[in-house]
Amino acid sequence: MSVPNEPIPESPPMPEPGWTPRPPIEEPEPDRLPDEVPVPNPDENDEPPKHAVVLSTKWFRYFRPR
Repeated sequence: MSVPNEPIPESPPMPEPGWTPRPPIEEPEPDRLPDEVPVPNPDENDEPPKHAVVLSTKWFRYFRPR
């Protein structure tokens, strides 16, 4: 593919009369989208994780002293 041999303009073309810039688009914060609910950090919870409780009860059932 060839590049046209037109000279590069030194300044951009002037906008048409009556042209106004558009206002910037308001975007949500990058940390959270509007439809997301904040989830607490599991490392900051005082209660043990639910899967650990289930595993500990299964372990006790199979390896309990008889």
